[in-house]
Amino acid sequence: MTKVKHHILLIFILLSVSFISLAQEHKAQIKGYVSDTKNEPAMYATIILMNKDSVFMKGSLSAENGSFLLDNIAPGRYLVMIRNIGFKNHVSAPLVISKNEIVILDSIRLAATVNELSQVVITGKKALLEVQPDKMVYNVAQSVNAAGTTGLDLLAKSPGVVVDMDKNIILQGKSGVQIFINGRPTRLGGTDLANLLEGMRSDNVESIEIITNPSSKYDAEGTGGIINIKLKKNMNLGWNGNLIASFSQGEYARKSLGTSINYVAEKLSFNTSVNVSDDHFQQDVIEITKQNDFMLDKNVKSDNHRKGFNITSGIDYKFSPKHSASIDGRVFISNSNKMLESNTGIFNSADLLPFEILKAETYDDIGTENYLLNLNYRYLPNSNSNLSTDFSFGKYSNNKATDQPNDYYDLGMENILRSSFAQYNSDTYIDLWSGLLDYEKKFKSFTLSSGTKFSAISTNNNLAFYNVENETPVFDSTRSNDFTYTEKVFALYLIINAKPTKNISFNAGLRMENTASLGRLNSEIAIENSEVPRNYTNFFPNLSVSFDDQKNSVISASYGKRITRPNYQDLNPFESRSSELNAWKGNPFLKPNYITNYQINYSFKRKLVISNTYSVTKDFFANIFSISGDKENILSPRNMQKATNNGLSANYTQTVFKWWELSSFLIYSYSTYKGDVEGAKIDLKSNNLNFRLQNNLKLPKDITMEVTYFVSSPWIWGGTVQVDAYTGLNIGVKKYFLNRKFLVQLNGNDIFRGSSDYHYHSNYGGMVVKGVITFDNQRFGINVTYNFGNQQAKARSKKKSAIDSEMNRISD
Repeated sequence: MTKVKHHILLIFILLSVSFISLAQEHKAQIKGYVSDTKNEPAMYATIILMNKDSVFMKGSLSAENGSFLLDNIAPGRYLVMIRNIGFKNHVSAPLVISKNEIVILDSIRLAATVNELSQVVITGKKALLEVQPDKMVYNVAQSVNAAGTTGLDLLAKSPGVVVDMDKNIILQGKSGVQIFINGRPTRLGGTDLANLLEGMRSDNVESIEIITNPSSKYDAEGTGGIINIKLKKNMNLGWNGNLIASFSQGEYARKSLGTSINYVAEKLSFNTSVNVSDDHFQQDVIEITKQNDFMLDKNVKSDNHRKGFNITSGIDYKFSPKHSASIDGRVFISNSNKMLESNTGIFNSADLLPFEILKAETYDDIGTENYLLNLNYRYLPNSNSNLSTDFSFGKYSNNKATDQPNDYYDLGMENILRSSFAQYNSDTYIDLWSGLLDYEKKFKSFTLSSGTKFSAISTNNNLAFYNVENETPVFDSTRSNDFTYTEKVFALYLIINAKPTKNISFNAGLRMENTASLGRLNSEIAIENSEVPRNYTNFFPNLSVSFDDQKNSVISASYGKRITRPNYQDLNPFESRSSELNAWKGNPFLKPNYITNYQINYSFKRKLVISNTYSVTKDFFANIFSISGDKENILSPRNMQKATNNGLSANYTQTVFKWWELSSFLIYSYSTYKGDVEGAKIDLKSNNLNFRLQNNLKLPKDITMEVTYFVSSPWIWGGTVQVDAYTGLNIGVKKYFLNRKFLVQLNGNDIFRGSSDYHYHSNYGGMVVKGVITFDNQRFGINVTYNFGNQQAKARSKKKSAIDSEMNRISD
């Protein structure tokens, strides 16, 4: 470790010790935690302290995490009353308080204002879209239209999220989004991430958390923010589970079958889910390219067939009120077969007369495997502090075998002018592990959080290229290579959450990350800088301030800096070809980019939320077309000088009638992209508008209907290509049978094919491109679910401190 790291670590430890020692207090206090009927934090419940004669002494409100604190209490006998609209009042047993005593109440669960049964039964359901102080939650389990799709399709349906033509994820106009699963980063990007998400099933997803400006506790990785996918886990006492089957038909069929089993006791909980899927889909392209003295007229048809197997499992055990541990893991395996056929007419651009036609075929056999194991230990020394450790180990592999014959025909497609036939195997292997330590200490008016993390990732990429001569593959060492990449990140963070008054709160954090990486290319063809080492240290501040009038309005402002490191795939200099004329190639010299975010939020009655953001990204990742030879063009990632995004978003959820709930989400952004990338001058401006209107309708005979309409204005893809506007309409209905044990859902996606065809165009660097990509988005399907075991949530008798809700974020 360098001297700089030693100094930073010493300062970090001294600051933590100083805050802890200066803030110790010894006054009589009552602490507790209150939840609603769904065992979620009961925010802003009224907490009343009464003396033995039921006379009001003092009051408070529960925090956003459900915890509450009554302090400066004189010795005596008291009662605690909790009141919240829609719930029965709760009154504690008499409490005898001694001098300087800290009393921690058992977890309090409010009962709904309905007739009580022998057990507490959940009578309501989560809203489809929840707006929380630090994030937006899309409750997938409540959506009819989300059933029977892949994880990537599911993200495309989430508010503010766009999945572009290359399956990159864009959040509120910004790329560089980090994807988490159950609170842990996937550490994948590009095609690797798309393969993982396409192997997931929406039927296994409980909710999607959208965090546009993460605090310093999160990794600084991800200039676009964080999207956390939470998988289903039924926490009702006893045994329970379900069987889920889905089928949808578009141009091709997709189907899946899965089951989940859960067991929950006072100290032990266990969950596992298994899913198999069989997806068939298309992705067709029609494109005209003008470059040099040639015009290329390309028509591509593709047939993709993917089979997947997913399993997730976890065990939580509580040894004592202070000690608990968990272990969980996941396995995602898929095998894909892709057949691509393209016909490209090659014209002389001067007289537009064709002189030959290229018929190219690509056959891919792709096997993908992803394994992750996570170990977690939690220690609660007292009611004011908690310590958590977490270790993760993961492996990812992608094995791709490709056959690619290319035949050039005359105009009549009768005579072959010349041919070439290539085969290549491109394999990617990724190993990763990480360890983190988090500590949190609560004081009277502020909370101190600190932690450290170390992660290490190594990738090995092998390309073996063969020229097929007389039907015999001949190894071509000049076009084969190996690329290895290692990356180590060491991080420290310190966060202070304070609430100096009941109306004002602020969060200040600083995260330090040191990154050491090495990219090494081994190839028979010598290139400059075959090794690319990097070592850099960055500081990422994060500051937010909010004002809550405790009635209707909350306004907040935040500032933060983040980083996006290049995807491993983007650093890999392999060429992936659809024909001899078109290829994608990585860039081992791609530098990380940095973003500065400014954001202002306003919330009215937690129904209307308006947010204004401004961000500046330096060294933006752009997808650049370049010309190789006379006719070949190559798409490759490059660093662009700067991109800016100024966005305004508004979300409103309203119960119009008892049978009609309306959610609307609007994003407007103004984006600029500027840079001189290897002679190609980029200067683009874009006004983008995304609007989503979601209706939940309760129809007679206990039928629920969901109708979603969305529209997107023209937008910029990859910083260089302009995509035309599109719209879409999704409809779904669902109904329970057999005392709500059997659920049937029918859905139709992209009913009028408004979002199945993406029209695009670009003009820079001597190349003019215009085309359309067609996806298999118009689909009609059915999803059935059978629930077995205990499906009613009982009140659990486990004791819970005011900090357990924070700990749940780690164990989920």
